[in-house]
Amino acid sequence: MEETKTKSGWWARFKNSSKDEYQLVIRDVKSYQEVGSYNLTPLNLYVALSTLLFLVAILVFLLIAYTPLRKYIPGYGDVVQRQEMNDLQSIVDDLTGELERQNLYIDNLLRNIHGEVVTSADLEAQGGLVDTTDAEPVPLSEEEIRLRREMALERVGQSSRNNDGSAPLPGSDDVPLAQLFLVAPVSGEISAGFNISENHLGVDILAPQNTAIKAARDGIVFISEFTSANGNVIGIQHDNNLITFYKHNSQLLKKVGDRVKAGEAVAIIGNTGELTSGPHLHFELWHEGRVVDPTEYLRF
Repeated sequence: MEETKTKSGWWARFKNSSKDEYQLVIRDVKSYQEVGSYNLTPLNLYVALSTLLFLVAILVFLLIAYTPLRKYIPGYGDVVQRQEMNDLQSIVDDLTGELERQNLYIDNLLRNIHGEVVTSADLEAQGGLVDTTDAEPVPLSEEEIRLRREMALERVGQSSRNNDGSAPLPGSDDVPLAQLFLVAPVSGEISAGFNISENHLGVDILAPQNTAIKAARDGIVFISEFTSANGNVIGIQHDNNLITFYKHNSQLLKKVGDRVKAGEAVAIIGNTGELTSGPHLHFELWHEGRVVDPTEYLRF
């Protein structure tokens, strides 16, 4: 009870004393004339001192953070110097690597000038040989696969124009094309005919949007992708060295490796690609590596 009374009495005395007012009078020493007077309380004095200390702390922080004085602060300067040393070390490493490459280039250049042959022993001494026993092939990207297919199609077209008789893909039997049963992929008006001199290696068949495109014969899909020039393209390998292409489709219904039957829907007619001006099907027929006029074997 006495301790509680003592605490409450101390707090009461503190609250009472904080409200006491004092007057600070400033006088001229010679004339004793009053220059100014200020009324103060312990609470006001405490607030003023706290504000002053806070402003001083902010000023010191700004001086340390944004002026060169931070280098003279124990510990902080070491961090800055360490960062500078790391940057310099990185620059030195880059220069060292560049110097080694230059020395290797000069050494190889001198060997070529003097006609010296670089042997495997020299490469082993330089550590240039790479162990490929456990090396795994890097998988091809989609862009590389698409580029290879476009180049293969270009070689097929070039072989047809050169009339060299090379077949792009092996067939199964050697049967004349006129004896093969083929299904017209779509029925419609031909807007552009076969003209090999103008590099138009097929026929353009007009048909309504969303018309299903049918496979001309049983086969296996070996191309099903989008190209910038021909849009959505699907290519089917048939027997008897026969290949058909269906271009500018709005949608492809089959993927590479799918087996299709004659008359089965493989795509939807569309207007995709740069070489098109409206919904139609560009149909190409290849036999034994040569492009042929589809109208000689099909009625659309």
